[in-house]
Amino acid sequence: MAAPREIEALASFVDAELAAIRLLLEQEHKPIFPIWAEENAALAATTYEWAFGDGAATPTGEGLVLPFRCSLIALSLSLSGGAARAKVEVESDVFIESDYAIDLTASNQGFQEFFTPLQFSAGSVINFRTLTASGTAATNVVCAWMRKE
Repeated sequence: MAAPREIEALASFVDAELAAIRLLLEQEHKPIFPIWAEENAALAATTYEWAFGDGAATPTGEGLVLPFRCSLIALSLSLSGGAARAKVEVESDVFIESDYAIDLTASNQGFQEFFTPLQFSAGSVINFRTLTASGTAATNVVCAWMRKE
């Protein structure tokens, strides 16, 4: 039979390991959700033209209010037009986040993952701005892939 100190040490070790496993599972199972916007016309450079569901362009400083803390982990972009090309940036609370953009230069569909996610607080506003565009037609869709923190 094990001595009481050995049992206490073993119990402490098991508790620590279980706590580490719980933390890992919580980190790995955070919900991911999309926020997308559309533009039903050709894209224009340096323009806030993306609509969140109603067809109206969303100007700088406006956009979708995030109800909880989350992180931008990826962007995807789908452009209409055979030789369509564009670069779309994320706006966070009226600040352009130029490191968080998707730049399609060789294809009209693609995605960009971010190894350092962009953090948003509850109440932050997300928006999109087209930086460059050529050869696009209707319909174009940009999507921010968010992870709830």
